[in-house]
Amino acid sequence: MRGMGFIGTITEGIAVAFDSLGANKVRSGLTILGVTIGVLVVMVMAAVITGVNRSFSELMAPEGVTTFWVAHFDFSSMQFSGPLEEGEDAFFRNPPLEPEWAKELGRIEGIRSAAPVVDLAGSGYEASSGGDRVEIGLYGVGADYIEISGGDIISGRWFTQSEADRRAAVTVIDSATAVGLFGTRDPIGRDIRISRGSENARVRVVGIYRVPANLFAGLVSHYVWMPFATADKLLRVWDRQISFIVRPEPETELQAALDATRARMRQLRGLEVGEEDDFAIMTPDQMMELWGQLTNVLFAAMVGLSSIGLMVGGVGVVGIMMISVTERTREIGLRKAMGGRRRDIMWQFLVEAATLTLLGGATGMLLGGGLVWIVNQATPLTAVVPLWSIVAALAASILTGVGFGLYPASRAAGLDPIDALRYE
Repeated sequence: MRGMGFIGTITEGIAVAFDSLGANKVRSGLTILGVTIGVLVVMVMAAVITGVNRSFSELMAPEGVTTFWVAHFDFSSMQFSGPLEEGEDAFFRNPPLEPEWAKELGRIEGIRSAAPVVDLAGSGYEASSGGDRVEIGLYGVGADYIEISGGDIISGRWFTQSEADRRAAVTVIDSATAVGLFGTRDPIGRDIRISRGSENARVRVVGIYRVPANLFAGLVSHYVWMPFATADKLLRVWDRQISFIVRPEPETELQAALDATRARMRQLRGLEVGEEDDFAIMTPDQMMELWGQLTNVLFAAMVGLSSIGLMVGGVGVVGIMMISVTERTREIGLRKAMGGRRRDIMWQFLVEAATLTLLGGATGMLLGGGLVWIVNQATPLTAVVPLWSIVAALAASILTGVGFGLYPASRAAGLDPIDALRYE
């Protein structure tokens, strides 16, 4: 008897897999459960990581590819997957930046503006008005911050350079802070109190600002911005939190601006030739690289979790296929006695195993797609399912079935027809 042919073998293997699935629903379901979980993890985590990366790119985009930052140490040198001792040493070893140096950087040819900034979000500050109080993310920034970061003024105005220079007690808030402190009342021209522990400052609201849409804007609300000099005057700003945001002229090449800024910073620091920089200049690309280190850790966790699920599913495939070989021993013997080829029998069992795991993978994709939809609807995260994750999930499902089905398939193909026909 001649072989069935490749197409016939594939078709019969798929049909037998569905018959086995229908006849042994619980056993087959438990077998593909591990594959389902593994694929689900790949889908959901890949969607979340892709969405977060896209949101981070959108967050960086308004500032432009030539805008860069000067800090007292290189944050991008921190390793999320290793010890932080070296970064901690640099953080405390390097002297802080002096706020007035920003004006010196702003005088460099080809530099449009340079301003000190301080990020006090997460430092425990609160804003209050009357009996209402909200926790806030507080930022001390320059008068041109809105031009660099984008966003919209929805009421009032941004503070002016004159107000920033004379340390005026003015502030801009977001709409969540406005509602939290004033309800339906117009906050423009009203005073709010910024406090943390014994620190206490009264400032006047001059505008309501809406930050550009991005993931991180959705995760945090209640923003308050004030001139850097005002924050430095009224609050106890830790000098190691100060950095400079530098914006070159549109026609200035980024590398030329970086070189000129580095040279001026070395002069301001009083560094001699041969001495290492005790400050850092960070570009958007470096910030993206730093962010990539974090997402790489998440990606490694995703691979590890999905591998465990696929391994469990693969072990189940070995078990169910060995049972299938035992139950069909006489059938295999009869086929071999009638001229069935070893490769046809082996292919049939491999296709059967791959079909089972592919069904598990498809189930995982459907469940994963549902979870991604829930994440998008119920959280500020924007999860995006990348095409590569779908291809990888399906390929991993099939390869799991083929890989773990090899032993049962070879066992079936190697049965002696005489012994198989005598099997009871």
